[in-house]
Amino acid sequence: MPLDGITCQLLANDLNEKLSGSRIDKIFMPDRHSVILHIRTQQGVRKLLICADPSLPRIMLAEEAKENPALPPSFCMLLRKYLAGSRIASVTDPGYERVIEINCTNTDELRDVKDYRLIVELMGRFSNIILVNGSGKILDSSVHVDFDVSRLREVMPARVYSYPPAQNKITVEDALKMVRSGELPVIDEERSRPVGKALINSIKGLSPILSRQLCLQSDVDERQTIQLLNEEEKTRLKSRLESFFNEVIEGTYRPRVYFDECGEPAEYAPMELSGYSSSKETDSISDAISIYYAARESEMDLDSGKHRLRQIIDSALSKVIKKKEVHEADSAEGAKADKYKHCGDVILTYKYLIKPQATVLNTEDYTTDPPSVISIELDPSLDASGNAQEYYRRFRKAKRKAEMSEEYIKEDDLAIEYLRSVKTAIEAATTQEDLDAINEEIKAEVNGSHAARSADKSHNAGDPNKMVGIAKSGKASSRALREAAKRANAKKNNKQGKNTEKALPFRRYKSADGHEIICGRSNIQNEKLTFTVASRKTDWWFHVKGLPGTHVILRPFDNEDMPSDSSILEAASLAAFFSKSIILEEHNAAEGSRAGKLKAEVDYCPVSHVKKIPGAKPGMVIYENYYSVLVDSEEPKERLS
Repeated sequence: MPLDGITCQLLANDLNEKLSGSRIDKIFMPDRHSVILHIRTQQGVRKLLICADPSLPRIMLAEEAKENPALPPSFCMLLRKYLAGSRIASVTDPGYERVIEINCTNTDELRDVKDYRLIVELMGRFSNIILVNGSGKILDSSVHVDFDVSRLREVMPARVYSYPPAQNKITVEDALKMVRSGELPVIDEERSRPVGKALINSIKGLSPILSRQLCLQSDVDERQTIQLLNEEEKTRLKSRLESFFNEVIEGTYRPRVYFDECGEPAEYAPMELSGYSSSKETDSISDAISIYYAARESEMDLDSGKHRLRQIIDSALSKVIKKKEVHEADSAEGAKADKYKHCGDVILTYKYLIKPQATVLNTEDYTTDPPSVISIELDPSLDASGNAQEYYRRFRKAKRKAEMSEEYIKEDDLAIEYLRSVKTAIEAATTQEDLDAINEEIKAEVNGSHAARSADKSHNAGDPNKMVGIAKSGKASSRALREAAKRANAKKNNKQGKNTEKALPFRRYKSADGHEIICGRSNIQNEKLTFTVASRKTDWWFHVKGLPGTHVILRPFDNEDMPSDSSILEAASLAAFFSKSIILEEHNAAEGSRAGKLKAEVDYCPVSHVKKIPGAKPGMVIYENYYSVLVDSEEPKERLS
């Protein structure tokens, strides 16, 4: 669950117990939202992960190390300057707020003792990591907030730090006093609201999940107002609230991690929750948080990697679409070429009618049947011959535009199709290996386009007609991906050499009757799978009809001409499953589309009927003599790798 005020208070108490008196050894910042402190304790080095990601802010003791950038961010360098080598005096919470303060002491160049506070605000999209000096002034923060962003408070260097605006709520200690005196801990303004909502709006740090569970365990309907509760219900609720408040204040709570039916961590809480298949009690709330997020770490990294690649491809796709619009406009301009030539011919034919400084020529056009009146605009600064030459110049330019725009539009269409296929692969990615394969494809595309551009320049050097447009930009899809892909792979290139990279495996499945099904992870793998790995004599090839998608190979048994119908359906479902994002896009765009199971038409044929398009991007093929089948997009249950 998101960290609430009560959980933050308990977490601060737990971290204070574990880290108080320890020394901060190293500081890293793997991304702009995360800071990792290597803290030297009596039990060894512990890693404290502080994450202010708006989607999932958290602070926890982590085990696994994250990959760090070659050049640390400026905020990381500032933290190292003031906090490296410092000693943690305490870890506190200002009072059931979603704010945790790490209070440190360090010495400056003159050996004077200085106090610093690393303040972690865990408040959703307002999350932040702020370094404050002993006088309360902000040294810097991971996110700068000025009055243009927030009128309530500024979070900027050299400003005095102030806590987020306080809410008119009672603390857990005051709530316990009210319960012991026989009152429900609800402020007067909330007594007309439902019980669950009234408790949330009255007690500081109480989350909707905890409020709902407290009502459920008291056998009280959270939707009822307080006035409608009978005395027995009030007594049960007060009793449960008192025991919970006592556990929080005295630290006798029992933190747990809760699991779903698949055995994956689904929730954590400082109290017992109902509605989960199983749970595990932990020694502390920080351990519960660590277990919960450790299991979700790979999922979060996958989502983050997909989001980053999706942004790159969306940006590239947007650029290609804009270029296609420009080329289409050039094509429309090129359609006027004959008109410009005709105007030039008419001007030369009737130049004796054109007076000096004339702005228009009105005459009969005898090239039409019957003859019609034609009006041609003229440049008054030019004579008749000059105006004719100007129209001939426009004719040559429009003709060249028409010829080149036709070629460019074909390139743009191929680029759009290619980028959509990459985007489909990103959406279908389920593991980090899938994302690595897509990264490799983008890297290969950038390197390949650079080599092709260099070859084109040397081959066409001196020929201005062949160098037009190509010398500056290269191919359409390469132009769109080049700069973005360099950023996407810069981190990986710093860590791995070219000769140490290993080929990523294909996705492998087994059908219900034992046939092997192989799928590519990227366009490069699709091409390798179809034309290198697959047997052109026996294997069968599957692909979603008319849309970008994954190549799927179905391998029949020995001496089997054609696989079973069930295996064909499973392989076709798999091809649809890894193309479901693009199928959904087309489905939503279609008129009269309805929600339901996602169905797709999949083509399949022997691998020998599939051919690569000469000069096309990886994975782009043509095929013939194929069959089609309509299937649901489903993944087989048994996956080999």
